[in-house]
Amino acid sequence: MSAKLEDLNPSTRLKAGKALARLLKDGVPFIVTCTLRTKEEQYALWCQGRKPLHVVNAARAKVGLYLLVERENRYSVTNCDGTRVSEGGTGRSAHQGGNAIDCVPFENGHAVWPVESDPRWKKIAAAFIEQGFTWGGDWDRDGKTKLDGDDDEDMVDYPHYQIM
Repeated sequence: MSAKLEDLNPSTRLKAGKALARLLKDGVPFIVTCTLRTKEEQYALWCQGRKPLHVVNAARAKVGLYLLVERENRYSVTNCDGTRVSEGGTGRSAHQGGNAIDCVPFENGHAVWPVESDPRWKKIAAAFIEQGFTWGGDWDRDGKTKLDGDDDEDMVDYPHYQIM
């Protein structure tokens, strides 16, 4: 799994670079946690919160991700499993095609995932939206964007920005 901007498609990389430059200019501490994913990495992340811990950890071990403890397997981290075609959706993540970036606040030397009401999410989102990205924080609780209704999961994804 990559967090390198160089692994994004050229046009996505250019727009992401502009968004990140704006965050730097505005003094918003951030870190990029993910750009490109393989099908297997996507599946391992999708399993979290949906499959028993031993299945999740087998998928994670296969792709070199750290193993979870039970409390970490109580929530989902992505809407797409990487392969299946969901009703009205693609099943594949924009990360798999180099068209998505996950970016979170950075605090005390660490990536953080604060509560949804934390104003840092909106500051980061504004920089990406300005560059034409769709924000996972704008997805409703049914996993549908307010514009397209593409997904069938029940998840808002605050760190996620994509261009389709």
